[in-house]
Amino acid sequence: MTITQFMLYLVYGFSMIIMGIFALIQRDAKIMNVPLIKSLKYLGFFGIAHGISEWVTMIIKLELCHPYLHTEVYYANLILKALSFAFLLHFGLELLPVRNKYKNILLRVPLVGFLLYLLFFDLFITIYGTQFHMTNKLYNTVAVRYLLAIPACVVGSAALYFNARLIKAKSVEISRRYQNLALVLLAYGFVEGLLSSKTLFVPEYFSYMTLAFKAIVGFIIVLLLIKVIDTFSWEQEERLYQLEKMRIAAEERGRLGLEIHDSIIQELYATGLKLEYVSKCPDQALQMNVLAEVKSNLTTAINKTRAFISVNALDEIELTKLKDSLEELVNKYNNSQKITITLQWKISPYLSGNILPEKTTQIYYIVQEAVTNIIKHSKANHAEILLEGSPDFIYVTIIDNGKGISHQDLNLKQHFGIRSMKERAQRANGFFQIESLLKGTRIELRIPWEETVS
Repeated sequence: MTITQFMLYLVYGFSMIIMGIFALIQRDAKIMNVPLIKSLKYLGFFGIAHGISEWVTMIIKLELCHPYLHTEVYYANLILKALSFAFLLHFGLELLPVRNKYKNILLRVPLVGFLLYLLFFDLFITIYGTQFHMTNKLYNTVAVRYLLAIPACVVGSAALYFNARLIKAKSVEISRRYQNLALVLLAYGFVEGLLSSKTLFVPEYFSYMTLAFKAIVGFIIVLLLIKVIDTFSWEQEERLYQLEKMRIAAEERGRLGLEIHDSIIQELYATGLKLEYVSKCPDQALQMNVLAEVKSNLTTAINKTRAFISVNALDEIELTKLKDSLEELVNKYNNSQKITITLQWKISPYLSGNILPEKTTQIYYIVQEAVTNIIKHSKANHAEILLEGSPDFIYVTIIDNGKGISHQDLNLKQHFGIRSMKERAQRANGFFQIESLLKGTRIELRIPWEETVS
């Protein structure tokens, strides 16, 4: 190994590990409901595993490991490299904008692929001997690079590109940076999978160029991630703004409550005392005067009540408040009964459209009715509420592990709760479905976003 190759392996491994550490230390996934941020940890695992693998490759080429351990270290490094690309494939599949029930199936693919790699890896050793992979590099080239590396990079690039298209309506800048990440990852897959040294199609003298390119790619990904994450800071500011609005609204309701007590209730109490006085007063002239005051007091109280109702009528729930309202609902139920209820919110602000408050209000009351029915009738010990967003719809799925629902219970004429949920879904121009599972019941609600006029 030349000094140049040594330095390139060193820098390449370092750039991958730095990229991995940067991806793993992001804490924003706990705050922001953005798919890229939430799936970054798998990109982090890829970077660290792949960087260590490149350093081990460098150690093997420098013949620094003990001769008796050479085969074991070489094989461990192959497995580590395959694992790194399994993490990269998981990152891409996690990032794909598909519904949760389909994504759960897709996310099994990286694990299955890695286990199949291990199975055939061990099978060839059993059949052909322990030195098979040392002398037959073709298997590792095909298995690791063509069946894992290239698909992982293609899926990751496609996921970033699809997210870029969905985000474009909300932020052209972030969309462009997603597209840049997609192009960089695709180029990396092309070089790592097809142009890497000693693969099927490329001569040895390309090794310097490919190593240098891959080292640069690691740092480019870090820089692009920094820019993407930095532009997401608006959501935290928006979240704080919404919380401040809610605090002000709460203070206003408290002020109005005091106003009711100090103004309307006191006015009615004084009116009651005057009526009591009139009932005992024998002087008709005085009675007429007091009754006139009573009428005036009642008119004042009515006007104040109307003003209060117009200000403090039950608010429609906007999308920005729906999550908080549902969390409050879930916490209330979890503190008052034995069924454990969980809430998952997977509606990214960058992938969501516009929706009228009337629709989100209907969603809230459908969820409330569904949870109430679960508590009353299901005999379950766990229920889950999942809200997802796609470019066209809001999806709400409510699942419990109880006794299920019978055909008789599904009769809308007999079951008021189910009828009310279906009517609310129709008011929101949505689709409502309820079905019995092998164990439990699933309720699905689909509400369209509002059409935007361009």
